[in-house]
Amino acid sequence: NVSPNGITIVKCPRLNSKDEYSKFLVYNLHKHIDTDFSINISYSGFIVNPEKWTDEFLNYDYVGALWPVGHNFRDKFGRLIRVGNGIALWSKKLLLLAYDLDLPWEDFNGCYHEDVWISVKNRHIYEENGCKWASVEVAAKFSREKHNPPIPENEGIEPFLFHGKKDEYLGLI
Repeated sequence: NVSPNGITIVKCPRLNSKDEYSKFLVYNLHKHIDTDFSINISYSGFIVNPEKWTDEFLNYDYVGALWPVGHNFRDKFGRLIRVGNGIALWSKKLLLLAYDLDLPWEDFNGCYHEDVWISVKNRHIYEENGCKWASVEVAAKFSREKHNPPIPENEGIEPFLFHGKKDEYLGLI
């Protein structure tokens, strides 16, 4: 269905859980994206500083807010993964990969969230297939989540996007 303002609305099957939502993003979102990149923003994220957009973000296949060191997300090689929050910029290449490779939908330490599944559990597969993650510095410019204590790398940076409630963001600036 196309709305009067030219926006195409596509209804997806009812998703009854966070796990179903995550699995849909990993295996089916690419079917609805006809651009080279998409920004995944759920009800808990919003663009706060549109003037902070930079095409530098398009040099990466995944740009999301920083995770704190305390999350201790480590990939199969033991690397601490800091960039990976799912309110993120994703390339079409990244969106196609799980579908094209038929990667199995398996948990990571009991977690099925798409961001952890892509950025931690299967990151090595994505990287082996040419996908690149933004650096900590670039990710801090792109997006932020509210964390207590605050993440030091976010200090003094007004991000393009925020993951959290509007009043939480206003409390940070």
